[in-house]
Amino acid sequence: MEMDFFNIGKRLQETRIQNKITRKQMAEKLEISEDTIEKIENGIVNLELKKFIEICEFLNISVYDVLNNKNENIIRYMDKDLYELIVRCNIEKQKLIYNMVKLLIKNRVV
Repeated sequence: MEMDFFNIGKRLQETRIQNKITRKQMAEKLEISEDTIEKIENGIVNLELKKFIEICEFLNISVYDVLNNKNENIIRYMDKDLYELIVRCNIEKQKLIYNMVKLLIKNRVV
């Protein structure tokens, strides 16, 4: 599944503006340039997961809420809290969780 960085950027921008936060304030706090903030908000830059989570935390918005519109088909079947926990894990832990769930399903435990 391809990420819709344009819509994600627009949701982040809307939240920043609603919270009356300037790009400069956000850039200083997150230690990235204002130009990078602008590119993120316009969907020009593909975000790394770690930076995406930092931005969401700074804006006090849930990763779930930012992704929900684009990934509704996946997320609607998953508990919001569980989703938040999984996306905060590094890739190795995500793979471990995936393999555990796969094994549970294979063995018909769930």
